[in-house]
Amino acid sequence: MRLVHGGLALDLPEGWSDQSTLLFTAPVDDAPLPTAHRPARSTESLALTFALAKDADADAVVRDEVDKLRAADPGLVLVEVRPFSCGLGAGALAVVRLSLADIALRQLTAAVVVGPVVVRATVSCVEGVFARREPALLALLQSISFSTPPAKV
Repeated sequence: MRLVHGGLALDLPEGWSDQSTLLFTAPVDDAPLPTAHRPARSTESLALTFALAKDADADAVVRDEVDKLRAADPGLVLVEVRPFSCGLGAGALAVVRLSLADIALRQLTAAVVVGPVVVRATVSCVEGVFARREPALLALLQSISFSTPPAKV
């Protein structure tokens, strides 16, 4: 399989898969949080991962991600799964509430199947600022696109 990632290209042997993760974090938010102390780290992040699609559709991918998260937080609440689209194409988006290390979070996980690859993008935000940040977080997910047209597979 020919893999192109940014300016890098390589031919992977049959059966190999891309396990890359791109992680981005927002600067520390100066807005007040419902806590006594200002956070030392960002309250928002974006993680992009890639995997072989293996005939899965985007809806099944985001539901599988939710199931995996339940292992970390059995109290996870699936708020909804809905259609999603970005510059990569049509997909699905799961909205969840969960707690990690006693921190209440809200996550939006999007998946889009692009040829043989599924692109998963997850934005996380502390629950206390989610309502204010949701439009910007959704816009961030929707901004994902190809920098150049995808290679023919």
